Amino acid sequence: MTTWLTCTPPTPNGPLHVGHMSGPYIAADVLRRALAAQGEDVRLTTGMDDNQSYVPRRAWADGSDPVEVADRYTRSITTTWRDAGVDFDTVVLPRGEDYDARVRSMFRALVDVGAVVPRATQLPYCEDCSRWLYEAYLNGACPHCGSGTNGNACEQCCRPNACHDVVDPSCIRCGSPATIRPVTLLVLPLEPMRDDLTKYWDSVDMPPRLRAVCDAMAADGLPEILVAHPSDWGVSVPVEGYEDHRIYVWLEMAEGYAVERPTAPDGDVVGRPVQFFGIDNGYFHAVLFPAVNLALGRHELLAERFVVNEFFLLNGQKFSTSRQHAVWAEEFLPVAGRDLLRLHCMLRRPATRQTDFTLQDLARTEAVMDSWQRTFAQTVRLVGATSEPAAADPAPADVRRHARHAARAVDDIRAGLTLDGFDPAAAAAGLVELGERVARLADEVAATAPGTPARAAAVAVLRETAEQFADVAAPVVPDGAARLLAALRSGEVPRTKLFGLGA
Repeated sequence: MTTWLTCTPPTPNGPLHVGHMSGPYIAADVLRRALAAQGEDVRLTTGMDDNQSYVPRRAWADGSDPVEVADRYTRSITTTWRDAGVDFDTVVLPRGEDYDARVRSMFRALVDVGAVVPRATQLPYCEDCSRWLYEAYLNGACPHCGSGTNGNACEQCCRPNACHDVVDPSCIRCGSPATIRPVTLLVLPLEPMRDDLTKYWDSVDMPPRLRAVCDAMAADGLPEILVAHPSDWGVSVPVEGYEDHRIYVWLEMAEGYAVERPTAPDGDVVGRPVQFFGIDNGYFHAVLFPAVNLALGRHELLAERFVVNEFFLLNGQKFSTSRQHAVWAEEFLPVAGRDLLRLHCMLRRPATRQTDFTLQDLARTEAVMDSWQRTFAQTVRLVGATSEPAAADPAPADVRRHARHAARAVDDIRAGLTLDGFDPAAAAAGLVELGERVARLADEVAATAPGTPARAAAVAVLRETAEQFADVAAPVVPDGAARLLAALRSGEVPRTKLFGLGA
């Protein structure tokens, strides 16, 4: 069966920052590489989020055109993925008549089955800008948790809002207080789908915090979700009387995942998606997308599991493209290299709790890679200096002891790089421990008398352990692992580094 991994499409309103990379993108690529190394057919897909309202918002700030903004940052994002070694099989660009037609067809189908209906409601409006306010255009406080929020959904408590219920609403562009105007909008009522959604939530693998969001929404009565807004940005609504409305970009994304769905090799089947995303996108993946796919009978698009990350903070505050509070990956990579970025993002990955990016932590990760450089340069010299085959005699006791500890670390790392047990932070921490074990093992080998059967046996153990390190390290630090394996085979330490800055 083909394993299908997906990542939330990024919004091309700015470059990717380290917070983005520490969340879905590097983690999904690590799992992709690990599964492929085990011989599985695995596909990794994503897209872009051009029709997100944060794109024109960025264009306002730049004094530019939204299409130019989307083009510029699509190039930046795809270059960053490439430079970080994140290799997607498919990146869907939400552009063109064919794509728009698919989205409109999906929307029309929801209307036809009665899942999307008109509703007399209200929406904030800016008199000064003559603009309806929703999502990135709206500022205020969340009606559920009181945190600062934009329209439609809160990043802190991860629950949706109806825009008109945002507390103290104002226009993000001019700062003027919003007026609340009556308007008829198209909505997706979730309460009629309660039974199907709760059955799905019971079946899917999701973290406790996301399950708590679903439970809280159900306890309060599942809301009606705005699925289109009066706007000039996005895919037009294919419903008479709503021609000046645009389909809500998160509803659009449900069809984007359908476009991403890979084709399996002959005789194979594609599994349901394993979706990687940040907790702030949790409601969309756990509630909105399943509601759409259940309403349309598209059970093959229901995710079988969610791999969710919390926020990676910078100086105690969330990384943010719109607020320009970030360490940009495109600036980090040329200086530090992809292996350091990948290892650091996995060691500090905020899987179940928020973590903070600090220079002190980064220095500790650099020190780890420097130690690997010393350890494996020594290892290659020891292995390359001994050409005679291993003797039948066993290696010295201390060598065998360190090798046993190393073997257990290898097993733990491999367990953390499987689909069922995926834990990239634990796997990265296991690599650090394994590197320390190899260092001790190399020291023991160096202390064993040269030219003896014991030395030959010890070198054989060291070679095998170093090759195992290269094998399990490859999904996380692919460049260094490849250089190490080549050096072990040639018996020569390369002039450039195996690991670390300058490699």
